[in-house]
Amino acid sequence: MKILVADDERFWRCALQDALSAQGYQVVCAEDAESAWRLLECDPEIALLVTDWVMPGTPGPELCRWVRGLERRRYIPIIVLTSRTDRRDLVEALEAGADAFVTKPFDAVELLAQIRVAERTLALELGLQKRIEELHRARRRIDSDLAQAGAVQRAFMPTEPPQVPGAEFAWHCAPCAQLGGDLFNVVRLSERHVGVHVLDVSGHGTSAALYAVSLSHVLHPVAQQGGLLKRMVAETGGWSLTQPSEVAAELNRRYPLIERSGHFVTLLYGILELDSLRFRYVRAGHPGPLWLSGDAARCCEEGGDVPIGVMEDATYHDVEIQLERGDVLLLLTDGVLETRSPQGETFGVERALERARRGAPHGAGATIDSLRAGIEDFRKDAPQRDDVTAVALRLA
Repeated sequence: MKILVADDERFWRCALQDALSAQGYQVVCAEDAESAWRLLECDPEIALLVTDWVMPGTPGPELCRWVRGLERRRYIPIIVLTSRTDRRDLVEALEAGADAFVTKPFDAVELLAQIRVAERTLALELGLQKRIEELHRARRRIDSDLAQAGAVQRAFMPTEPPQVPGAEFAWHCAPCAQLGGDLFNVVRLSERHVGVHVLDVSGHGTSAALYAVSLSHVLHPVAQQGGLLKRMVAETGGWSLTQPSEVAAELNRRYPLIERSGHFVTLLYGILELDSLRFRYVRAGHPGPLWLSGDAARCCEEGGDVPIGVMEDATYHDVEIQLERGDVLLLLTDGVLETRSPQGETFGVERALERARRGAPHGAGATIDSLRAGIEDFRKDAPQRDDVTAVALRLA
């Protein structure tokens, strides 16, 4: 360890250097505070300072203050040599940044004991620093893994709206962390039907995201791959659509989440019939769709069954609404409605309807853009507390 000795008297500098060198320490000397300060600034290897109290120009306590203001990677213990015994003087030095005192003329045994105390402190600091570096490396690995997991999760959500004659789709999905519990999809079930679902796994982070990814495997139309949305009719060899309420009931049977993990799932799944423009949906603990038709705008609160994974014997019911050309449906997660302003207000249904109404005449994309801008303007610099997902359907 390299020790800096600051003392204006050559006799004491030599005595200190001899005593410390005999114990294997590397010693550098300065004859005043200014010289000591220059050495500290240019030599990062100096690990400890032994300074006299009384020196010409700048005294030892002032040097202590300089050292405490120096930005260095490691802490520098300071031992002050002094013949003063007044408590007020000792308090002054401690407040200036000194760690220990040795009476002058010094006792080599006492000085070495104080240095070993400082070495133990430095060893603890070094161990803590190594542990912090290990934690930083672990955090970087975790962040990398989460980023890759987030990419996998996003791969289960659509990137481009499907081409559906007479229907236009757009969406916005913003997780509050690298992994989110929201999931959505728009799937072409047949020439005459389109399925749309939005779900929200309670909570955030890795476990919620894993459940969302698991659910995405069964909420697709390919029955051979375990999908629930269509099933084969053995008698005809054709396919029939699984009604939304049946999808919810089967998910509830497969995912008793509260019992296993403490999570539950809210779901809104609907099937749009393209020729009749009927939209049949199930609402399992999820916000109802926002429906804009002409000058009317409302939140459809019909249905409202329990979330998935809460009750083993829960029953689910279909709700059907008759849409018209030009109508807009907006499917949301509660992260939209519960977005908070810096003052703690919630965004709410009325603001969501107002923002959707502005964009609805211009298409599904404009509806989503207007809603997203409204959310961001409302939230300002307040933290995003939940995943935010919205899917818009407009009938041309």
